[in-house]
Amino acid sequence: MKINVLWNKEDTIALALSGGVDSVVLFDLLVGKYRDSYKKLVVFHINHGLREQSEIEEHFVRELATRHNLECYVERLDMRTLNRKSHISEEMMARELRYAAFRRFSDRAGVDKIVTGHHKNDNLENVLLRILMGRSIDYKLTIDPEVEIFGLNVVRPLLPILKKDIVLYAQAQNLEYYEDETNFDDDYSRNYVRQNIVPILEGFSGYSADNVLKFANYYAEINEIAKKHVIAELKKNGELIEDQTGIKCSLACFLTLESTEKFIVINYILNDMLNIYDISRKAIFAAIEDITDSSGSKSYDLKEKIKIIKQYECLCICKIEKKCYNDKIEINEEDIQNNFTCNFNDYKIQISTLNNAAELGVNVEDFPLNITSRKDGDTIFRGAVKKKLSRLFIDEKIPKDIRDRLPVVRNKDGAVLGVLGINSKAKKEYRYYLKIMKG
Repeated sequence: MKINVLWNKEDTIALALSGGVDSVVLFDLLVGKYRDSYKKLVVFHINHGLREQSEIEEHFVRELATRHNLECYVERLDMRTLNRKSHISEEMMARELRYAAFRRFSDRAGVDKIVTGHHKNDNLENVLLRILMGRSIDYKLTIDPEVEIFGLNVVRPLLPILKKDIVLYAQAQNLEYYEDETNFDDDYSRNYVRQNIVPILEGFSGYSADNVLKFANYYAEINEIAKKHVIAELKKNGELIEDQTGIKCSLACFLTLESTEKFIVINYILNDMLNIYDISRKAIFAAIEDITDSSGSKSYDLKEKIKIIKQYECLCICKIEKKCYNDKIEINEEDIQNNFTCNFNDYKIQISTLNNAAELGVNVEDFPLNITSRKDGDTIFRGAVKKKLSRLFIDEKIPKDIRDRLPVVRNKDGAVLGVLGINSKAKKEYRYYLKIMKG
Protein backbone atom coordinates (compact mmCIF):
# COMPACT_ATOMS: atom_id res chain seq x y z
CA MET A 1 0.00 0.00 0.00
CA LYS A 2 1.37 3.41 -1.03
CA ILE A 3 0.72 6.46 1.13
CA ASN A 4 1.55 10.16 0.77
CA VAL A 5 4.72 10.89 2.73
CA LEU A 6 3.99 14.41 4.01
CA TRP A 7 7.00 14.74 6.34
CA ASN A 8 10.78 14.88 6.04
CA LYS A 9 13.40 12.32 7.04
CA GLU A 10 14.61 14.57 9.86
CA ASP A 11 11.12 15.00 11.36
CA THR A 12 9.77 13.56 14.58
CA ILE A 13 6.21 12.49 13.83
CA ALA A 14 3.38 11.48 16.15
CA LEU A 15 0.66 9.05 15.09
CA ALA A 16 -2.80 9.63 16.57
CA LEU A 17 -3.48 5.96 17.28
CA SER A 18 -7.05 5.18 18.31
CA GLY A 19 -6.88 1.41 17.92
CA GLY A 20 -9.26 1.41 14.93
CA VAL A 21 -8.40 -0.18 11.61
CA ASP A 22 -7.32 3.07 9.90
CA SER A 23 -4.76 4.13 12.48
CA VAL A 24 -3.56 0.55 13.08
CA VAL A 25 -2.88 0.05 9.37
CA LEU A 26 -1.06 3.39 9.28
CA PHE A 27 0.94 2.32 12.33
CA ASP A 28 1.92 -0.93 10.60
CA LEU A 29 3.09 0.98 7.51
CA LEU A 30 5.06 3.52 9.56
CA VAL A 31 6.94 0.91 11.60
CA GLY A 32 7.48 -1.23 8.50
CA LYS A 33 7.57 -0.10 4.88
CA TYR A 34 7.99 3.61 5.73
CA ARG A 35 10.36 3.24 8.69
CA ASP A 36 13.12 5.22 6.96
CA SER A 37 10.87 8.16 6.01
CA TYR A 38 11.18 9.93 9.40
CA LYS A 39 13.66 10.42 12.22
CA LYS A 40 11.45 9.33 15.14
CA LEU A 41 7.91 8.04 15.66
CA VAL A 42 5.85 8.49 18.84
CA VAL A 43 2.25 7.53 19.62
CA PHE A 44 -0.59 9.75 20.89
CA HIS A 45 -3.80 8.22 22.27
CA ILE A 46 -6.91 9.85 23.74
CA ASN A 47 -9.23 7.83 25.98
CA HIS A 48 -12.43 9.88 25.92
CA GLY A 49 -14.03 7.77 28.64
CA LEU A 50 -17.34 7.52 26.78
CA ARG A 51 -17.46 3.74 26.23
CA GLU A 52 -16.54 0.65 28.25
CA GLN A 53 -14.39 -0.44 25.31
CA SER A 54 -12.24 2.68 25.72
CA GLU A 55 -10.20 1.03 28.48
CA ILE A 56 -9.51 -2.02 26.33
CA GLU A 57 -8.44 0.16 23.40
CA GLU A 58 -6.10 2.20 25.60
CA HIS A 59 -4.44 -0.99 26.88
CA PHE A 60 -4.13 -2.28 23.29
CA VAL A 61 -2.47 0.95 22.09
CA ARG A 62 -0.04 1.00 25.01
CA GLU A 63 0.98 -2.61 24.33
CA LEU A 64 1.37 -1.96 20.60
CA ALA A 65 3.69 0.98 21.27
CA THR A 66 5.70 -0.98 23.86
CA ARG A 67 6.10 -3.89 21.45
CA HIS A 68 7.88 -1.53 19.03
CA ASN A 69 9.80 0.41 21.73
CA LEU A 70 7.93 3.63 21.00
CA GLU A 71 7.03 6.44 23.39
CA CYS A 72 3.30 6.48 24.06
CA TYR A 73 1.49 9.57 25.37
CA VAL A 74 -2.02 8.99 26.72
CA GLU A 75 -4.66 11.45 27.90
CA ARG A 76 -7.60 10.05 29.86
CA LEU A 77 -10.76 12.14 29.82
CA ASP A 78 -14.16 11.81 31.42
CA MET A 79 -16.20 13.47 28.71
CA ARG A 80 -19.52 12.78 30.42
CA THR A 81 -18.48 14.84 33.44
CA LEU A 82 -16.70 17.56 31.46
CA ASN A 83 -19.59 18.03 29.05
CA ARG A 84 -21.98 18.78 31.91
CA LYS A 85 -19.77 21.72 32.86
CA SER A 86 -19.90 23.43 29.48
CA HIS A 87 -22.46 24.68 26.99
CA ILE A 88 -20.44 23.64 23.94
CA SER A 89 -21.24 20.38 22.15
CA GLU A 90 -19.68 17.10 23.16
CA GLU A 91 -17.99 16.87 19.74
CA MET A 92 -16.47 20.35 20.01
CA MET A 93 -15.41 19.76 23.61
CA ALA A 94 -13.72 16.49 22.62
CA ARG A 95 -11.91 18.19 19.74
CA GLU A 96 -10.61 21.01 21.93
CA LEU A 97 -9.45 18.64 24.66
CA ARG A 98 -7.88 16.28 22.13
CA TYR A 99 -5.80 18.96 20.47
CA ALA A 100 -4.92 20.58 23.78
CA ALA A 101 -3.48 17.20 24.80
CA PHE A 102 -1.71 16.84 21.44
CA ARG A 103 -0.17 20.28 22.01
CA ARG A 104 1.20 19.25 25.40
CA PHE A 105 2.41 15.92 24.07
CA SER A 106 4.10 17.62 21.10
CA ASP A 107 5.94 20.09 23.32
CA ARG A 108 7.27 17.25 25.47
CA ALA A 109 8.22 14.94 22.60
CA GLY A 110 9.54 17.60 20.19
CA VAL A 111 7.04 16.59 17.50
CA ASP A 112 7.16 18.26 14.08
CA LYS A 113 3.98 16.76 12.58
CA ILE A 114 0.95 14.82 13.81
CA VAL A 115 -0.22 12.01 11.53
CA THR A 116 -3.89 10.93 11.40
CA GLY A 117 -5.67 8.07 9.63
CA HIS A 118 -8.23 10.02 7.56
CA HIS A 119 -8.87 8.27 4.23
CA LYS A 120 -10.77 8.78 0.96
CA ASN A 121 -14.13 7.67 2.41
CA ASP A 122 -13.76 10.23 5.22
CA ASN A 123 -13.18 12.85 2.54
CA LEU A 124 -16.24 11.77 0.57
CA GLU A 125 -18.42 11.77 3.70
CA ASN A 126 -17.12 15.23 4.55
CA VAL A 127 -18.18 16.59 1.15
CA LEU A 128 -21.66 15.06 1.40
CA LEU A 129 -22.17 16.23 5.00
CA ARG A 130 -21.18 19.81 4.24
CA ILE A 131 -23.45 19.95 1.21
CA LEU A 132 -26.43 18.33 2.93
CA MET A 133 -26.14 20.28 6.19
CA GLY A 134 -25.04 23.65 4.78
CA ARG A 135 -21.86 23.63 6.85
CA SER A 136 -19.27 24.26 4.17
CA ILE A 137 -16.60 26.58 5.53
CA ASP A 138 -16.06 29.22 2.89
CA TYR A 139 -17.03 26.61 0.27
CA LYS A 140 -14.25 24.27 1.40
CA LEU A 141 -15.83 20.84 1.17
CA THR A 142 -12.89 18.44 1.24
CA ILE A 143 -10.40 17.45 3.93
CA ASP A 144 -6.94 18.93 3.41
CA PRO A 145 -3.96 16.53 3.33
CA GLU A 146 -1.99 19.09 5.37
CA VAL A 147 -3.52 21.57 7.79
CA GLU A 148 -2.67 23.65 10.85
CA ILE A 149 -5.00 23.01 13.81
CA PHE A 150 -4.49 25.02 17.02
CA GLY A 151 -0.91 25.69 15.98
CA LEU A 152 -0.17 22.01 15.23
CA ASN A 153 0.95 20.65 11.85
CA VAL A 154 -1.46 17.80 11.03
CA VAL A 155 -0.99 15.53 7.99
CA ARG A 156 -3.23 12.82 6.50
CA PRO A 157 -1.24 10.36 4.37
CA LEU A 158 -4.13 7.92 3.77
CA LEU A 159 -6.44 10.42 2.00
CA PRO A 160 -5.92 8.84 -1.47
CA ILE A 161 -6.90 5.36 -0.16
CA LEU A 162 -10.38 3.85 0.06
CA LYS A 163 -11.60 2.34 3.33
CA LYS A 164 -12.14 -1.08 1.73
CA ASP A 165 -8.48 -1.21 0.69
CA ILE A 166 -7.40 -0.33 4.23
CA VAL A 167 -9.54 -3.18 5.60
CA LEU A 168 -8.18 -5.59 2.96
CA TYR A 169 -4.62 -4.64 3.95
CA ALA A 170 -5.40 -5.26 7.63
CA GLN A 171 -6.85 -8.68 6.79
CA ALA A 172 -3.91 -9.62 4.57
CA GLN A 173 -1.44 -8.62 7.31
CA ASN A 174 -3.56 -10.29 10.02
CA LEU A 175 -3.62 -7.05 12.04
CA GLU A 176 -5.57 -6.79 15.27
CA TYR A 177 -7.74 -3.69 15.67
CA TYR A 178 -10.92 -2.49 17.40
CA GLU A 179 -14.16 -1.24 15.88
CA ASP A 180 -15.95 1.65 17.62
CA GLU A 181 -19.55 0.45 17.93
CA THR A 182 -20.80 4.05 17.67
CA ASN A 183 -19.69 3.96 14.01
CA PHE A 184 -22.89 2.00 13.34
CA ASP A 185 -25.21 4.35 15.24
CA ASP A 186 -27.43 6.25 12.76
CA ASP A 187 -28.05 8.95 15.38
CA TYR A 188 -24.71 10.44 14.32
CA SER A 189 -25.00 12.40 11.06
CA ARG A 190 -21.69 11.16 9.62
CA ASN A 191 -22.65 7.56 10.38
CA TYR A 192 -26.01 8.05 8.66
CA VAL A 193 -24.23 9.27 5.53
CA ARG A 194 -21.77 6.35 5.78
CA GLN A 195 -24.41 3.65 6.34
CA ASN A 196 -27.30 4.92 4.19
CA ILE A 197 -26.18 7.41 1.53
CA VAL A 198 -22.76 6.21 0.38
CA PRO A 199 -24.02 2.64 -0.30
CA ILE A 200 -26.74 4.08 -2.58
CA LEU A 201 -24.14 6.08 -4.49
CA GLU A 202 -21.94 3.02 -4.84
CA GLY A 203 -24.84 1.23 -6.50
CA PHE A 204 -25.29 4.01 -9.06
CA SER A 205 -23.95 3.25 -12.53
CA GLY A 206 -20.84 5.28 -13.31
CA TYR A 207 -20.40 6.43 -9.70
CA SER A 208 -16.89 7.18 -8.49
CA ALA A 209 -15.75 8.77 -5.23
CA ASP A 210 -13.06 10.48 -7.29
CA ASN A 211 -15.71 12.26 -9.38
CA VAL A 212 -17.34 13.67 -6.23
CA LEU A 213 -13.98 14.81 -4.84
CA LYS A 214 -12.95 16.37 -8.19
CA PHE A 215 -16.21 18.33 -8.24
CA ALA A 216 -15.61 19.49 -4.65
CA ASN A 217 -12.12 20.72 -5.54
CA TYR A 218 -13.40 22.45 -8.71
CA TYR A 219 -16.16 24.08 -6.65
CA ALA A 220 -13.60 25.34 -4.14
CA GLU A 221 -11.33 26.76 -6.86
CA ILE A 222 -14.18 28.69 -8.48
CA ASN A 223 -15.29 30.18 -5.18
CA GLU A 224 -11.74 31.08 -4.20
CA ILE A 225 -11.42 33.05 -7.44
CA ALA A 226 -14.76 34.76 -6.75
CA LYS A 227 -13.73 35.58 -3.17
CA LYS A 228 -10.42 37.10 -4.24
CA HIS A 229 -12.15 39.25 -6.84
CA VAL A 230 -14.93 40.53 -4.55
CA ILE A 231 -12.65 41.24 -1.59
CA ALA A 232 -9.96 42.84 -3.76
CA GLU A 233 -12.53 45.26 -5.20
CA LEU A 234 -13.78 46.22 -1.74
CA LYS A 235 -10.28 46.80 -0.39
CA LYS A 236 -9.17 48.70 -3.49
CA ASN A 237 -12.04 51.14 -3.07
CA GLY A 238 -11.57 51.45 0.70
CA GLU A 239 -14.95 49.83 1.41
CA LEU A 240 -13.64 47.32 4.00
CA ILE A 241 -12.15 48.77 7.19
CA GLU A 242 -11.09 47.28 10.52
CA ASP A 243 -11.19 49.35 13.70
CA GLN A 244 -11.64 48.82 17.45
CA THR A 245 -15.39 48.22 17.13
CA GLY A 246 -15.16 45.49 14.47
CA ILE A 247 -14.97 45.05 10.69
CA LYS A 248 -16.90 47.65 8.72
CA CYS A 249 -18.17 47.59 5.16
CA SER A 250 -19.89 50.36 3.23
CA LEU A 251 -23.61 49.59 3.32
CA ALA A 252 -24.23 51.22 -0.07
CA CYS A 253 -21.50 49.10 -1.65
CA PHE A 254 -22.71 45.93 0.10
CA LEU A 255 -26.27 46.40 -1.20
CA THR A 256 -25.06 46.53 -4.82
CA LEU A 257 -23.63 43.01 -4.56
CA GLU A 258 -25.37 39.80 -5.59
CA SER A 259 -26.58 37.51 -2.79
CA THR A 260 -23.65 35.09 -3.18
CA GLU A 261 -21.18 38.00 -3.21
CA LYS A 262 -22.71 39.31 0.02
CA PHE A 263 -22.23 35.88 1.56
CA ILE A 264 -18.60 35.85 0.40
CA VAL A 265 -17.99 39.22 2.08
CA ILE A 266 -19.54 38.25 5.42
CA ASN A 267 -17.91 34.82 5.42
CA TYR A 268 -14.52 36.33 4.59
CA ILE A 269 -14.84 38.75 7.50
CA LEU A 270 -15.83 35.94 9.86
CA ASN A 271 -13.22 33.39 8.69
CA ASP A 272 -10.21 35.40 7.56
CA MET A 273 -10.46 38.50 9.74
CA LEU A 274 -12.18 37.34 12.94
CA ASN A 275 -11.10 33.66 12.88
CA ILE A 276 -14.69 32.44 13.36
CA TYR A 277 -15.70 29.30 11.44
CA ASP A 278 -18.82 27.89 13.08
CA ILE A 279 -21.54 30.21 11.73
CA SER A 280 -24.05 28.37 9.53
CA ARG A 281 -24.78 29.46 5.98
CA LYS A 282 -28.46 29.55 6.94
CA ALA A 283 -27.83 32.19 9.62
CA ILE A 284 -25.70 34.30 7.27
CA PHE A 285 -28.18 34.19 4.38
CA ALA A 286 -31.09 34.99 6.73
CA ALA A 287 -29.24 38.13 7.87
CA ILE A 288 -28.36 39.04 4.27
CA GLU A 289 -32.01 38.79 3.19
CA ASP A 290 -33.20 41.05 6.00
CA ILE A 291 -30.36 43.56 5.51
CA THR A 292 -31.28 43.79 1.82
CA ASP A 293 -35.05 44.08 2.30
CA SER A 294 -35.36 46.23 5.44
CA SER A 295 -34.59 49.87 6.13
CA GLY A 296 -33.23 51.61 9.19
CA SER A 297 -30.77 50.42 11.82
CA LYS A 298 -30.87 46.79 12.93
CA SER A 299 -28.78 44.24 14.79
CA TYR A 300 -28.48 40.54 13.92
CA ASP A 301 -27.17 37.81 16.23
CA LEU A 302 -25.27 35.28 14.12
CA LYS A 303 -24.53 33.41 17.34
CA GLU A 304 -23.86 34.32 20.94
CA LYS A 305 -21.47 37.31 21.06
CA ILE A 306 -21.22 37.58 17.22
CA LYS A 307 -23.29 40.39 15.70
CA ILE A 308 -23.94 42.14 12.42
CA ILE A 309 -24.92 45.75 13.07
CA LYS A 310 -26.58 47.76 10.29
CA GLN A 311 -26.57 51.46 10.97
CA TYR A 312 -26.44 54.67 8.95
CA GLU A 313 -24.08 54.05 5.99
CA CYS A 314 -22.20 51.17 7.55
CA LEU A 315 -22.43 47.42 8.08
CA CYS A 316 -20.33 46.25 11.05
CA ILE A 317 -19.50 42.66 12.06
CA CYS A 318 -18.11 42.35 15.55
CA LYS A 319 -17.43 40.15 18.54
CA ILE A 320 -19.17 41.30 21.71
CA GLU A 321 -16.40 41.08 24.29
CA LYS A 322 -16.54 41.04 28.04
CA LYS A 323 -16.51 44.62 29.30
CA CYS A 324 -14.68 46.07 32.27
CA TYR A 325 -17.09 47.43 34.90
CA ASN A 326 -15.91 49.05 38.12
CA ASP A 327 -12.35 48.06 37.27
CA LYS A 328 -13.31 44.36 37.07
CA ILE A 329 -14.12 41.72 34.43
CA GLU A 330 -15.87 38.52 35.53
CA ILE A 331 -15.31 35.51 33.28
CA ASN A 332 -17.34 32.30 33.54
CA GLU A 333 -16.20 29.04 31.98
CA GLU A 334 -19.11 29.07 29.53
CA ASP A 335 -17.82 32.43 28.19
CA ILE A 336 -14.75 30.71 26.79
CA GLN A 337 -15.07 29.45 23.22
CA ASN A 338 -12.15 28.95 20.83
CA ASN A 339 -9.63 31.69 21.67
CA PHE A 340 -11.61 33.97 24.00
CA THR A 341 -10.32 37.54 24.30
CA CYS A 342 -11.18 40.54 26.43
CA ASN A 343 -9.71 43.99 27.02
CA PHE A 344 -8.52 45.27 30.38
CA ASN A 345 -6.96 48.74 30.59
CA ASP A 346 -4.28 48.83 27.88
CA TYR A 347 -4.12 45.06 27.48
CA LYS A 348 -5.82 42.47 25.27
CA ILE A 349 -6.05 39.15 27.10
CA GLN A 350 -6.50 35.75 25.47
CA ILE A 351 -7.81 32.62 27.21
CA SER A 352 -7.60 29.25 25.45
CA THR A 353 -7.04 25.55 26.06
CA LEU A 354 -3.57 25.69 24.51
CA ASN A 355 -0.39 26.68 26.30
CA ASN A 356 1.18 28.75 23.52
CA ALA A 357 3.71 30.70 25.61
CA ALA A 358 0.95 31.43 28.14
CA GLU A 359 1.73 33.38 31.30
CA LEU A 360 -0.82 31.77 33.61
CA GLY A 361 -2.82 28.56 33.87
CA VAL A 362 -6.17 28.03 35.61
CA ASN A 363 -8.45 25.06 36.25
CA VAL A 364 -12.22 24.62 36.20
CA GLU A 365 -12.52 25.00 39.96
CA ASP A 366 -11.03 28.52 39.75
CA PHE A 367 -14.09 29.91 37.89
CA PRO A 368 -15.58 32.40 37.75
CA LEU A 369 -12.35 34.33 37.25
CA ASN A 370 -12.10 38.01 38.06
CA ILE A 371 -9.59 40.27 36.34
CA THR A 372 -8.92 43.42 38.35
CA SER A 373 -6.22 45.92 39.21
CA ARG A 374 -4.06 45.29 42.28
CA LYS A 375 -5.46 46.06 45.73
CA ASP A 376 -3.79 46.99 49.00
CA GLY A 377 -2.76 43.90 50.91
CA ASP A 378 -2.84 41.55 47.89
CA THR A 379 -0.65 38.47 48.28
CA ILE A 380 0.42 35.76 45.84
CA PHE A 381 2.04 32.36 46.19
CA ARG A 382 5.39 31.73 44.54
CA GLY A 383 5.73 28.00 45.02
CA ALA A 384 5.09 27.41 48.71
CA VAL A 385 6.03 30.98 49.63
CA LYS A 386 3.38 33.68 50.09
CA LYS A 387 4.57 37.08 48.95
CA LYS A 388 3.01 40.53 48.92
CA LEU A 389 2.10 41.67 45.44
CA SER A 390 3.82 45.00 46.06
CA ARG A 391 7.03 43.09 46.86
CA LEU A 392 6.67 41.00 43.70
CA PHE A 393 6.48 44.14 41.56
CA ILE A 394 9.68 45.42 43.14
CA ASP A 395 11.46 42.08 42.66
CA GLU A 396 10.36 41.93 39.02
CA LYS A 397 11.41 45.58 38.49
CA ILE A 398 7.95 46.59 37.26
CA PRO A 399 7.82 50.40 36.70
CA LYS A 400 5.58 52.20 39.18
CA ASP A 401 3.52 53.87 36.48
CA ILE A 402 2.15 50.57 35.14
CA ARG A 403 1.72 48.55 38.34
CA ASP A 404 -1.85 49.77 38.86
CA ARG A 405 -2.81 48.90 35.27
CA LEU A 406 -1.54 45.32 35.08
CA PRO A 407 -4.29 42.64 34.96
CA VAL A 408 -4.48 40.74 38.25
CA VAL A 409 -6.24 37.38 37.83
CA ARG A 410 -8.26 36.12 40.81
CA ASN A 411 -10.16 32.89 41.42
CA LYS A 412 -13.80 32.65 42.55
CA ASP A 413 -12.74 33.29 46.15
CA GLY A 414 -10.80 36.44 45.27
CA ALA A 415 -7.35 34.89 45.79
CA VAL A 416 -4.67 36.15 43.38
CA LEU A 417 -3.67 33.45 40.88
CA GLY A 418 -1.22 35.61 38.98
CA VAL A 419 -0.45 38.91 37.30
CA LEU A 420 -0.30 39.12 33.50
CA GLY A 421 2.53 41.05 31.94
CA ILE A 422 5.41 40.19 34.27
CA ASN A 423 7.02 37.62 31.95
CA SER A 424 6.14 34.52 33.96
CA LYS A 425 5.31 31.28 32.13
CA ALA A 426 2.74 28.57 32.88
CA LYS A 427 4.88 25.46 33.42
CA LYS A 428 2.32 22.97 34.79
CA GLU A 429 -0.65 21.52 32.93
CA TYR A 430 -3.98 23.33 33.33
CA ARG A 431 -7.42 23.33 31.73
CA TYR A 432 -7.10 26.91 30.44
CA TYR A 433 -4.23 29.33 29.79
CA LEU A 434 -4.07 33.14 29.84
CA LYS A 435 -1.70 35.54 28.17
CA ILE A 436 -1.50 39.16 27.03
CA MET A 437 -1.82 39.53 23.27
CA LYS A 438 -0.80 43.16 23.08
CA GLY A 439 -0.47 46.10 25.40
